[in-house]
Amino acid sequence: MKRYFFIINANNSEAVKVFNHLKKELDQEETPYRTFYTEHKGHAVEIAKKIIYVNKDSIKAIIAVGGDGTIHEVFNGIKDDPEIPLGFISSGSGNDIVRVFAPKVKSVKNQINYIKRTRLIKSDSGVIRMIGRSKKDQVFLSAIGIGLDGEVAKYTNEARYKKVLHKLRLGTFAYVITLFKVLKSYKPVSIEVEIDGQVHTFNSVWLVAIGNLPYYGGGMKICPEARYNDGKLDVCIVHTITIQKLLMLFVFVFWGGHVKFKGVSQFIGRTIKVSTNQPVAVHADGEYKGTTPVSIEINPSSVPIKV
Repeated sequence: MKRYFFIINANNSEAVKVFNHLKKELDQEETPYRTFYTEHKGHAVEIAKKIIYVNKDSIKAIIAVGGDGTIHEVFNGIKDDPEIPLGFISSGSGNDIVRVFAPKVKSVKNQINYIKRTRLIKSDSGVIRMIGRSKKDQVFLSAIGIGLDGEVAKYTNEARYKKVLHKLRLGTFAYVITLFKVLKSYKPVSIEVEIDGQVHTFNSVWLVAIGNLPYYGGGMKICPEARYNDGKLDVCIVHTITIQKLLMLFVFVFWGGHVKFKGVSQFIGRTIKVSTNQPVAVHADGEYKGTTPVSIEINPSSVPIKV
């Protein structure tokens, strides 16, 4: 018998609460499923791999219950088996992946309908390599952030106020609070970006965003033209602007208006390498990965998404 496999972020009280409501309906409708709860960071990767190893022929879909970080881990657990559908029940702070693929799946009724649907789409994904490190390649669905936003992602995930704001359904504000904290000491850097073999250099760079999807950071439309199925990655570089203009940019970014700012450069490519004059933070789908240099490439139509 084929069944659904749910991986729930046990450290996210909202995810547990959401799934408990959903579970009652699943049981009432006699939907075949199994549940697994994460116990620590990275555990969802391990769980997903074990599910495939033991149950490969009986998987309808593996469904992440949590935020972008949980989805990111589950995806990295199933990345070596491109036939396993990935689904999600949203309950995170950012929800940038769900914002694209399942924006209306919020009520229990909609969640049940979503689970019952058999429609799948093939999405591109990105591959990230931390150059010079022994870490294995990882994959991402939404975006890579390098520089200021990498620092913001790193410290937001460690902040106590993130959990508090998440419970109040104000998770995006956690990123705003951290932004002001990080800005006190952050210094722009010089970078070299190689896109499909062509090298570009920039001075006084605040951030580099590389998007497979338009959003990151809780609804910031950082790469507004990014599409999940175009076989390309969108690159947005913010450079040579004052802090005052940078803060204004972070207002406009929620609808993509920042791209009209002087000091915002955009590119499109399939393979990207970013080097900096000093190491800066890198995040993927909001999860801290390390520091530059880093290379990224697109993997077209590589993951079946349940929609």
